[in-house]
Amino acid sequence: MRRILLAEGHGPTREFVTRALADAGFQPIVAQDAERAYELFASQRPAAVVLSADLGEGGAARLAERLRAADPRVLVVVTDQEHLGRARGLSAVLPLKANAYVANPTKRELVDKLQHLVAQSANAHVGLRGAALVLSRAPTAKGELRAGVVPRMLHQIWRALSEGILVLEDGTQERRFCFLRGVPVAYQSGDPAEGLVGWLASSGRLDETHRAHAVEAMASGLSAGAALIAAGVLEPGEQLQAALRAHLRAMLLRAVGAREGRWRFHPGPEFSSEVHAVEVLPLQLVLEGGRATLPAKHFADALRAVMDAYPARTAEFQQLLPACGLSSQDLRLALSLEGRETARAWLARQKDLQPALSLLWFLSLVSAVAFGDDPAPSDGYGEAPVRRKKPLPPDRAEALRQAALQILPGTYFHALGVDIAAEGEEVERAYQEVASRLHPDTFAEYDAGDLEDLLAAVQDKVTAAHRVLSNEEKRRAYLSFLVIKFELTGTRRPGIVLDAEIALKRGERALLMRRHAEAVQVLRAAVDANPKEPEYQAMLGFAELFDPVLPAAERAQEAKRCARRALALAPDHPRATAVLSLAEQAAGDAAEARRVVLAGLKAHPGSEVLKRVHHRLVSTRA
Repeated sequence: MRRILLAEGHGPTREFVTRALADAGFQPIVAQDAERAYELFASQRPAAVVLSADLGEGGAARLAERLRAADPRVLVVVTDQEHLGRARGLSAVLPLKANAYVANPTKRELVDKLQHLVAQSANAHVGLRGAALVLSRAPTAKGELRAGVVPRMLHQIWRALSEGILVLEDGTQERRFCFLRGVPVAYQSGDPAEGLVGWLASSGRLDETHRAHAVEAMASGLSAGAALIAAGVLEPGEQLQAALRAHLRAMLLRAVGAREGRWRFHPGPEFSSEVHAVEVLPLQLVLEGGRATLPAKHFADALRAVMDAYPARTAEFQQLLPACGLSSQDLRLALSLEGRETARAWLARQKDLQPALSLLWFLSLVSAVAFGDDPAPSDGYGEAPVRRKKPLPPDRAEALRQAALQILPGTYFHALGVDIAAEGEEVERAYQEVASRLHPDTFAEYDAGDLEDLLAAVQDKVTAAHRVLSNEEKRRAYLSFLVIKFELTGTRRPGIVLDAEIALKRGERALLMRRHAEAVQVLRAAVDANPKEPEYQAMLGFAELFDPVLPAAERAQEAKRCARRALALAPDHPRATAVLSLAEQAAGDAAEARRVVLAGLKAHPGSEVLKRVHHRLVSTRA
């Protein structure tokens, strides 16, 4: 179905022409002003543009000029009728350089000319490729969107390792999720606000100037990722990959709660050459998206028929854990499902009903739990086997459980117990230590019971962490993804620079090991890489207090300068305030040091670093 962009400011005419285009077999995308029309053109690349000659005040001329500049081959049909009065005539619209002119857009002439132009265009003679080829195929499944349908579809596609495009349609807008081997790898939307550029702008990571540059680049034919690189917003490689992954996650989380419209799945992997594929955990997003978008009543209704049955983990539970990505709290709840009490009784025991209810719904959906009519035997899966191994001592079992629950929900760095500056031999040593300490074979003489699933999941997580962190390219791509998550959750200012973050961590290490000269050097590198991050300036200021290269009198002055630069970027920044107070003390002004730290504590009464500095000042005074 060929897309046609309709730029029409008159409401009744816009509605009439939209229906006429749809009846003729086109897919109309509609804008009522020139700016919105250009954004839609850049993001959707329609087969032709129907442009009203009286679009706003000079809007038609500006839009036509921008369209021709972006793509000289674009098909433009200009409509007239000034509005629903007398048409100005062909001579009046010649400056728009249209491929065709239609005096009255409500007549059949408009559709006829469009069909002729599209049929004669070069694109019409090229065989379908990529996503267009996939979408031209009849869908293998389709239906109405209702609460819970998208989570079920994501699970079915993942389980069947399906490849194709899942289309969610709401009126005239389409959202497309591309899948390879059952995993979502790309997202496409007809709404520029939901595209990568619009999403980055709405999340505060893209200012208006860079957004405009990216839109211009997209209009010239570049993909969203390539446009952002051309606009100087992203670097190719791991930074682009991390942005695409974060965007795909956000759109999937939003789609899980879709309740209106229709869906369909078109089979085929041919789109893969047109998208920058990234991977996310689809089952993890089902749970997160369900909790964020579906009401508790939906989970209760889905489980109503099994409330008096006995839920127990299935044999698939262990294999499903890596794809589920459960938090430590969810893991604890899941491990308590042993089939020895009814779902109703299990839910009644939980302190917080909503997370437990949604978890049980999710585990049931992905077949990680099954519901029996009778209580399960002691092992939870069938007849209790003969126990020949001695039981694992309770204190040791609890220590293993807590260690596993700490590893599984965290990052790959957390799983191996290393920081973001770790490389090479350090990663290898950490992997060997964690893998051997928590490997099931280490406890072969014991009956680990329900810890077997947990320890096997830990090995999967630790192995995956080693595979990523021991490879420089994969490690940087993963770290870029984490950095973008920090930006989007508000824990850091937008514009984090990866090399600066690594330098910061190396500087912290050097300070802990009292290698002060090295700390100053690497923290200066962090500031040079990203001078707009106050945390780097504050840490450099702290290191300057111990710089062995400088005389003692100059150290305090350098520390003050760094702290004040940090406070200029972020007033009341706790660490910068603490450094400024320490620098004032080192310079001999104890009264000013106390004033600074007390002002900081007033703004941030819970700051631990300010409390420690205040305690130090009080102790010194005493």
